[in-house]
Amino acid sequence: MNSPDPVLEVENKFIVNDTSEQVGRYIDEICSDPNFLCSNRQMCATDTTIYTGIDNINKICSNIEKSNKCENEFAECMVSTENLFDEARNVVKTSFVNIIIPITGAFDNEGNQKFLRLPPLSGSKKPKSTDICNICACMNRFSTSPGSGGAINENSYTSPGQNICIYPAFIEHYYYPISIQNINTKLKNAPNVKIGKYNVVNSNIIHARSEEELLVPNLYDVLIKNGITPEISSSFILDKLYKNDQTKAKELKLHISGKNKENKTLVNNGIFYENITFFYVLLVLLIISLILILT
Repeated sequence: MNSPDPVLEVENKFIVNDTSEQVGRYIDEICSDPNFLCSNRQMCATDTTIYTGIDNINKICSNIEKSNKCENEFAECMVSTENLFDEARNVVKTSFVNIIIPITGAFDNEGNQKFLRLPPLSGSKKPKSTDICNICACMNRFSTSPGSGGAINENSYTSPGQNICIYPAFIEHYYYPISIQNINTKLKNAPNVKIGKYNVVNSNIIHARSEEELLVPNLYDVLIKNGITPEISSSFILDKLYKNDQTKAKELKLHISGKNKENKTLVNNGIFYENITFFYVLLVLLIISLILILT
C-alpha cells in the first residue's frame, strides 16, 4: 500500500485548520481602513476581532465625519469687504490686517483723517464648545459671521471650518492693502491714495498689532500714545467700536480713573520732592551762615 503524498497532506492540513484564521486576519485588515469600515459597519462589527460592536463603530465613524470637516484647516481668518480702489467697487476677501477704521475727529495738521489698523485674527477653537475645527471669532474684529443679519452679538463665531467674517453696515471701515502702504513708504514723491472720501497718509495709520492691543484699556493707551486726545479716544472706543456695550464702558471708566489717580500721585510726589529738596538746601545755607558768623 502506497503511503500518502506528504505535500498533499500538508496542503490539506493548512486548508482545514488555518483558513478561518486567515480570513479573520484579512477582514481585520480591510476593516482597519476608515472608508471601508464606515461603508460596511455591520460586517466589520460581526466578523472582526478588533471592534467591540456596532455602537463602537458608529461612534468611530461619527468622529471621522467630524474630523473630515477640518481637512482645509486655515491659519488666518478673513473678512469680506468692499474694495474702493477702483470704480467697480467689487467685494474682496482679505486679511483683517488690510482693514483701517477712521478715528472720528482725529486729523493731522493738514486736515487728513487718522485711522486705526486692525491686527490679523488666527483660526482657533470655540471656547467651551465641542467643535473640533477652526473657527473665527468675528466679533473680535467688530464683524459678524455670515447669516447673522448684521447683529454683533448674534452668531459671533463662524461655523467650524469657515474663515470668512462680514462687516455690518454701521462699522465704517476701508480696505487698504499692506502692499500699497509699503510701496508708498518707499517712493520719494508718493502720490495721494484716495479711498472713499479720505486721503490716506501712511503716517496717519495707528497700528493695533495684537489681540491684546484691542482690549479697551490697552487700545485707549495706544491711541493716547499716538497723539489722539482722551476725549476722541474715549468716543472712538465707546461710540464706534463698542457701541452700547456697558461692560466696555465700565472697563474704560475704571482704566481712566486709575490713570488719573496714578498721575495725581506722581504730581504730588513731585511737589513733595521739590519741597524736601528746598528744605535741605535752606538748611545747608543756614549751617553755612552759622559757621561764617562763628568764625
